[in-house]
Amino acid sequence: LTRADERADIDLDELGQRVILPSSHTGSPRYMQQGYQDALALSRFYGKMDLFITMTCNPLWPEITRELLPGQTAADRPDLVARIFELYKGALINDVTKNGVLGHTVAHVYTIEYQKHGLPHMHLLIFFEDGHKVLHPEDVDSLIQAYWPSPETEPHLFEVVRVCMVHGPSSTADRNAPCMDGNKCTKHFPRAYQETTTLPKEGYPLYYHPNDGRAYEVRGVMLDNRFIVPYNPYLSA
Repeated sequence: LTRADERADIDLDELGQRVILPSSHTGSPRYMQQGYQDALALSRFYGKMDLFITMTCNPLWPEITRELLPGQTAADRPDLVARIFELYKGALINDVTKNGVLGHTVAHVYTIEYQKHGLPHMHLLIFFEDGHKVLHPEDVDSLIQAYWPSPETEPHLFEVVRVCMVHGPSSTADRNAPCMDGNKCTKHFPRAYQETTTLPKEGYPLYYHPNDGRAYEVRGVMLDNRFIVPYNPYLSA
């Protein structure tokens, strides 16, 4: 037999040795499954979660940009991005769980994902203790806003919202936006005006989107409160 024939006769199932990664191996299937089961146990014991917080790495954080060499971008330094994000992530979890900036927490769960362009982000679930749970529209309004802050009294928060928390322009303003499917925005923007926050029995909250006549220019288009992505003022600023 030729060497090619010998390779063709090899049963690949008989090669190598099966290795099963335990749940202590971060990122393995058993690790993820155990984390999922632990999260379900927390939910069963403490009830439904109260907050779902998403934190995305910002490649313009000064801790990242000041370490880049001339011509480099954050995508060239995944090691630096991961380390800086880990520090920010720890600070956020410490603020929320230990300092109680949003309320007294009894448990939290998070997972880290990487976006297509390489930046990590965290999905954080928060469980409040009884007496701090988010049960009424007033509780939602004390934590979440979905309208323009004042550029006069909150200039820093206004700039953060203008850069990071405005969806669009999409819909009639830009039919070629990535979120567009035909003539409709897949993220359901612009939202309808809401004079009060409501909590439907099924589905997502309908946040307070006042029709106060305020609109500001974002990427060359004047956008009002209907395009604001819900945000927490403390965490954003």
